Amino acid sequence: MAIGNNELSFGMKLLTIISIIFFNICYSQSLNLPVRNASDPTGSQLVTTMTSLSLQDREVLILNEVMNGNVPMFYRDLVPVNDSALISGVYKHITYYVTPDYIALGSNADYFLCPMTPILAQVIADTLDCILPTSKMVDNIWSQATVKMQPESIPPSAQMTTIPVFDDHNDMVKIARDGFIPGLPLGELVSGNKKDVIISNLIYTTPAPARVVIYGWHYPSGSNIQPKYAGHINTYADYSHGIRLIQNQAIVDGSSMLCSDILMSSSLHTLLSDEGALSMPYYPDTISTTPIVTVPEIPKSFCIVNEDNTSSRILISNDPNVDQYLLYESLDGINFSGPVTFLSNNYVIQNNTSGVINYFKIKASNSAGNSNESEVLAIIPSAIQSEVLLVNAFDRSTVGNTRNFVIQHGKAIENYGLNFSSATNEAYLDGLLNLNDYSIVDYILGEESTVDETYSASEQVLIKSFLDQGGFLFTSGAEIGWDLDNLGNTSDIDFYHTYLKAEYIDDAPNNESGTHYQFEGVTTTPFSDVTIANFDNGTFGTYDVQYPDVINAINGSDNGYAYSNLSNNYAGIYYHGQFPNAVSDSGKIVYLGFPFETIYPESKRFEVMSSVLDYFLIEDNSSFIGENQFTNAYVYPNPFNSNISIQNGAIEGVFEVLDTKGQVVKKGTLDFNVTTVNTQNLSPGIYVLKIKNQNDQIVLKMIKK
Repeated sequence: MAIGNNELSFGMKLLTIISIIFFNICYSQSLNLPVRNASDPTGSQLVTTMTSLSLQDREVLILNEVMNGNVPMFYRDLVPVNDSALISGVYKHITYYVTPDYIALGSNADYFLCPMTPILAQVIADTLDCILPTSKMVDNIWSQATVKMQPESIPPSAQMTTIPVFDDHNDMVKIARDGFIPGLPLGELVSGNKKDVIISNLIYTTPAPARVVIYGWHYPSGSNIQPKYAGHINTYADYSHGIRLIQNQAIVDGSSMLCSDILMSSSLHTLLSDEGALSMPYYPDTISTTPIVTVPEIPKSFCIVNEDNTSSRILISNDPNVDQYLLYESLDGINFSGPVTFLSNNYVIQNNTSGVINYFKIKASNSAGNSNESEVLAIIPSAIQSEVLLVNAFDRSTVGNTRNFVIQHGKAIENYGLNFSSATNEAYLDGLLNLNDYSIVDYILGEESTVDETYSASEQVLIKSFLDQGGFLFTSGAEIGWDLDNLGNTSDIDFYHTYLKAEYIDDAPNNESGTHYQFEGVTTTPFSDVTIANFDNGTFGTYDVQYPDVINAINGSDNGYAYSNLSNNYAGIYYHGQFPNAVSDSGKIVYLGFPFETIYPESKRFEVMSSVLDYFLIEDNSSFIGENQFTNAYVYPNPFNSNISIQNGAIEGVFEVLDTKGQVVKKGTLDFNVTTVNTQNLSPGIYVLKIKNQNDQIVLKMIKK
C-alpha cells in the first residue's frame, strides 16, 4: 500500500530526503582519470613487463599507468560508505566515498591487483585528491561491503615481495571474485581479498617515519587476520597488500568537508579514526634521494588562437616535467596526421588550411615517455581576432566523453559564417587568454557535474566579468543546475540565479530519466522557428543524455526552449540586459539544460546554433510600429568582398553597418531605390545591416569574405 506524506514520521521523511541526496551525490562520484585506451597493456602484459624491473622502475611504471588511465572501468566509480559518532552529546553523520576494490591495472577482463609501497600509494592518492584509509574506515568498509571474500594466503617466503607471487595471488583472488558474478558484478564494494595499507600515528613512531602500517584482511565472520602492524619499512610491499583510495571530499551532516581535516580535528576525528586525531594523515616521501622522471601528465591547460590566415598559435601552461610536445593535426577532428615536435609552450602552427576548421591535439613528452592525447581543440585561421571563443570545460570521465565536441560546436559556428578560436577552461583560468577579448563565448559543459564542477568559484568570477562587460554567453550542459542550484553553496546558487538567470526545477523532464529526448523553441520567442528536435539517447553518435536539467527563467530572463509534449518543462532560457555589476554594457545569455553537441541531425544542430547567434547579433524588429515598409528590402552581394548595394525601393531612411561588438562601422542616408556602400576597409567577418526610419526597421546579416 502506498504511504502518503502525512503518514511518514518526521524522522522517516528526513531519512528519505538524506538518502535521496546521498544517492544522487554518490551517483556522480568517480576518480578523475583519463578514459582507458583500448591499446593500453592488460594486467597480464604488465605483469610480464614488471617482472624484471627494479622496485624503483616498477613503481615509476605503475604511477604512469595509473595517471594515464590504464585502470579498469569498474574501479573508477566510487561507493558511498556511511558512519556516525557521538560528539559532544550529538550524533554526527558522515558519508565518504571509496574505490570498490584495491588499485588494479589493466582492463575489466584482464586486471592486476597491484601491491605497492606506501610512498607510491600516497603520491597516487595526493594526485587524485584522495587519502588512504584508517583502521576504523577499513572495518566500516568491510561491514558495508556487498562482496565479503574469504582471505586467500600464500605461505611466507623470500619471494612474497616479487611480481610472480603477486600474480599468483591475483589469480587466486580473481577466481574467488568471479564466483560472485553475475549477482554481484565488478564495481560492487569488495573486502576480505587484501590487507589494507593504512594511515596511522604509527607511521611516525620509532624508527620514524620510514614505516608502512598494515591492517585488516577480514574473514566473512568479521574477525581480521592482520592487526595494526608497523614492523616493515616503507619500501616494503608483499602480495597481500592492497591500496584502497578514499575521496578526500566527504559529507558531514549535509556539508562538504575534507577527510584530512576531519582526521586532524580534535573533536571530529572520531568519525574516521579509532586512535585519536592524526596530526599527519599521510605518508612522507622518504625514499627519493634523486628525482624520478615520470611520464608527463596529459596537457589540460592550452588554447589555439589567431595568428594569420594560414597559421595559428598554440599556448600551453608551463609544466617543468615536459621536454617537448607532439602536435597532431586534422581537418575533420577524427583522422589526425603527425606528430610535429616542438619545444616551446608558445608555438606558431604553420601551413593551416585557410577558411576552414583546423583541429589539433597534443601529447607531452620527456625522457620517460609520452603522455596520452589531450582533448581536441580547433580554430578557423584568421588574421583578425575571432568573434567567438569555444571553451571546452567537459572534463568528466564518463562513457561517451570523446573530448572532441568542438567538432559539433565548431561546425555549427562555421556554418553561420563566424570564425572562432578555442581553449580548455583551465587555459583561461591560468591566464593564457582573456574571455573579454571575445564577443561570444560558447561554453561546453556536457555532463560535467558536482565532482569536476560545472562552474567553479574561479570560473564564476571570470564569467561574471565577461557578462558584466557586455559579453554574450552560450552555455549548455545536463548537470549545470543540478550542480550549482541543487547541490551548490550560497555563492553557486547566487551565480546561477543572477548570472545564468535560471532556477533548477528537476533532474529530468517530467522527473523521468532516460525517457524524454525532444525539445522545441517556445512560441513568441526568438527561438520559435525551431520545431521539434532531438538530442541523443546514446545511439546517434555522442552519448546518452539521461538526466537533462529542467530549468526555469528568473530575474528578467525568459524561457526560450521547452521539452516537447510536456507542460512547463523548460529546456532553455535567454536574457538581454545588464548583469549585477555592469556599468553600462548590456550582456546576453542563452543557456540550455542539455548538451548542444548531442542535438541531431546536424542540420537541426545548425538551426539551433543559428537561432542563438541571431539572438546575439541581430536585433528584434518587433518593437517598431506600423506595417513594415522595409519588408522587401535586401542587400547584395552577400557574402561580399568590397561594395554592397542596398535595395530599398523608394523608401526614405538611414542605414547602419555594425560589427559583432555592436560598434557602428558605416552609416549614411538611403539613396533613391538603390544605395551603394563602400566596404573595402572592413575586415572579414559577420556584420549587421540596419535599415530604418522613424517608424520601421529591418535588420539583415551580412558576411564579408
